[in-house]
Amino acid sequence: MRNYYRKKAVSTKTMIRFLNHIWNNISNAGTSTSQNVRERNGIILLNRSWLILTLIQVPCFFQHLMNGFYLSAIMTAGYIMGLSLIHVLVRMGHINAGKIWAIIVINFNTTLMAVFFGEQTHLIDFLMLTALLPLYFFEIKNRMLIFWGILASILPAIIYHAVAPYIKSYALPLDAQLTIYHTTNWVKQFCLVTLLYLIYNKNAAYEKEVLEKEGDLTGQKKLYERILDQIPVDIITYNSELSFTYVNSSAVKNADMRQWMIGKKNSDFFKVRKPDPSAGAEHERIIYEALGKKGPVEKEETYFTKDNTIKHVLNGVSPVYNKDGDELLSLICYSLDVTHIKEAEKKLKEYAIELERKNDDLHHFVNATSHDLKSPLRNIASHLQLLERKNINRLDADSLELIEHTVNSVKQLNRLIGDIYQYSVADRNDKPLEKTDMNELLEHTLREMSEIIAEKNAEVRCNILPILKVADTHMGMLFNNLVGNAIKYNTSTHPRVTVNCEITDEEYIFSVADNGIGIKAEYRKQIFEIFQRLHTSAEYAGTGVGLAMCSKIAENYGGRIWVESEPGQGSVFYFSLSKSIADPERNSDHYISGNQKFAIAS
Repeated sequence: MRNYYRKKAVSTKTMIRFLNHIWNNISNAGTSTSQNVRERNGIILLNRSWLILTLIQVPCFFQHLMNGFYLSAIMTAGYIMGLSLIHVLVRMGHINAGKIWAIIVINFNTTLMAVFFGEQTHLIDFLMLTALLPLYFFEIKNRMLIFWGILASILPAIIYHAVAPYIKSYALPLDAQLTIYHTTNWVKQFCLVTLLYLIYNKNAAYEKEVLEKEGDLTGQKKLYERILDQIPVDIITYNSELSFTYVNSSAVKNADMRQWMIGKKNSDFFKVRKPDPSAGAEHERIIYEALGKKGPVEKEETYFTKDNTIKHVLNGVSPVYNKDGDELLSLICYSLDVTHIKEAEKKLKEYAIELERKNDDLHHFVNATSHDLKSPLRNIASHLQLLERKNINRLDADSLELIEHTVNSVKQLNRLIGDIYQYSVADRNDKPLEKTDMNELLEHTLREMSEIIAEKNAEVRCNILPILKVADTHMGMLFNNLVGNAIKYNTSTHPRVTVNCEITDEEYIFSVADNGIGIKAEYRKQIFEIFQRLHTSAEYAGTGVGLAMCSKIAENYGGRIWVESEPGQGSVFYFSLSKSIADPERNSDHYISGNQKFAIAS
């Protein structure tokens, strides 16, 4: 017996789960994740209404059959079929069409039954229940749909009662009418209770949604207020009546005073706190200036504090209007103490002036030192060479070799002094930026290098280069070093160098390619550091300053410099110039790439 009841309980739970599954499946038909919560709830309510109405009409259909009212049974069957179309429309996504069709099919069926079954059936009373459906189906914002939905129920009822005496001939016998009345009376009461419950449930759901949103908004408001309290800026907001709505702790330290201020006006605050009258008048003036302008106003004020120190304050007012711009919603006022910023700016200007003066002094010092050092070095080299010529027969081989090494060292030192000077002035911004044809500049540089080009049997090719707004001395340094290195660090019997320029949206990228000795990967960054050399002076002459100077110039034009190379396979040195700094002149004649303009060979 215990097993019997256990099995019965299990089967009951299974049946409940099955019915619950069907209920949820029908309720959620036509909903999707792309809809908001309210839209989904509206569809669920419509589906449940359809299901309840259908479930009510099914027993009515069988009652009519049992009582022999076959016409009534046929009409009820038609009514059920009409109701099924509601669910079809919902599944197709036509939600409002489904709601309107529900009202139409209920009204039409009710009126038709009332005409053919007779006045004593009181079936027309169902139209009064139908009048409540628009309140259930539609939201308050759909006022016109609600109005027409109610009118579609009340108007047929009024017309029916007006014409009822003239259509009695179509009705059933009185005893049949009374039977239908008694068999459908419970349906009417059940529908009324169900409809009232559904309307109440809908309103309760909306009320819950509103309360949740109000809670969210309150939480967000408190969060924003806590954030504003942490900002070291005085922030005050006003409503359209220019009464305080919010005051942060930076503006007023006292919490009780902040609470008291809410709803008060500036005049009330000034009476209580009695601040500097001029400050209050200035505050009011900025507010009304912003309102008159209908836009933000910002003013900087300077005044003396009680301890006679200067204070700089940035005051601002920003009105907030509605979307149409004709209604003031709020007014945001802020005040920021910028005294430390002003003092920092003053010190920064003083430091900049002092730094510029020191840079000028350093430039003059380097210039004078370079000139003063080169002169005695030239004298030393000249005297040693003169000493060698006069005593060439008296000096042994070791002495002559020492003199030669000394003269070479003096020349190397002289080159180093010159390179250091060039490096020191490479990033100076006092060079005038002028319209410079990079083709002519490169040609000039190559003419100056014609001796070494001929000596090395080298060939330099160049594609069309652009016209840029640059300092020609800086670009000359770049070409002189990069092309010179491409020829110098080259053991080929016929060195080949190619200069090109690629134009991107942001910069000009120049390249100098050669068929020289190449560079190992681990040295590709090191070579751009000052005094860093990969070879001795005996192997290749140089000071280790040239590429560092090129890097400095490229950075000064918002660009960079790098190399791609493999040992024994040559190198490609790249340097870029930012378009925002180089400011090119858009001359189409200088934007043809890939065509050889000139070639210089030995």
